[in-house]
Amino acid sequence: MIILSGEPVAEKLKADLADDIMKFKPVVAAIHNEADPSAKSYMKRQKSVCEKNGVQYDLYEVGKKTPDDILAQIEKVAKDSRVTGITVHHPMPKGCDENKVMAAVPPNKDIEATHPLNLGRVEQGAVGPQPVAARGAIEILRAHKADCSGLEAVVVGRSAMIGKAAALMLLNFGRQAPTVTVCHSGTRDLEAHLKRADIVVVAIGKAKQVKVCKPGAILLDIGINYDKDGKLCGDVDFDALKEIAGAITPVPGGVGPVALAVFLKNIVECARLCRATS
Repeated sequence: MIILSGEPVAEKLKADLADDIMKFKPVVAAIHNEADPSAKSYMKRQKSVCEKNGVQYDLYEVGKKTPDDILAQIEKVAKDSRVTGITVHHPMPKGCDENKVMAAVPPNKDIEATHPLNLGRVEQGAVGPQPVAARGAIEILRAHKADCSGLEAVVVGRSAMIGKAAALMLLNFGRQAPTVTVCHSGTRDLEAHLKRADIVVVAIGKAKQVKVCKPGAILLDIGINYDKDGKLCGDVDFDALKEIAGAITPVPGGVGPVALAVFLKNIVECARLCRATS
């Protein structure tokens, strides 16, 4: 069994971006809901990776603002020629329409790739910002096994930003693409799908829910949860499957670091797009 640490993959991605960061000098505007603990945790990780890699990260706190004020703030930074990328920390304050917020970020400044146009580009396999967690899992898979042709892949979870995005990215492996099945809460006999899959990508937000797999399978765990003892864990029961799987990502230390590196990659891509049109 191989433990698929995300750190080496993340470090390579970041190293490859160093010259472009110097060239494009990105400026990130972070729309931050300081009232939400999960948003605060996410912000700290983003801020840290930006500061360590020479990216300016400007924070705009909106936790006490009205929905109209939040949209006005996004519009203001969207029009600011100095700003090359925008990240919005969900969830937004109560009463705020998340879809309106996502659509308010211009596609060329959309670091999180939440705008409908950027999600459409994921389907096409086009160059541009991509959902960071899903891309993080795919980068680990690509580093571990470049040729997935003839393999069966199961994605557990159908959220637009993770499950669906990961399924599309798997299909975009080209000739090396696996056959992809997407499972969700309405799937009959999930265990049967899991026992058949050579590759499993899990993103359901439930601690240690996946407890079976095919011997030798590659397990990519995007979940971030806490178990009953308050210990950080994923959606996969790591202890139950580590001796059965052929390769498995740990939580923490698996997809998480790579997702942050992809976040940095998206920052550079947005800066490239903005500088090209300025």
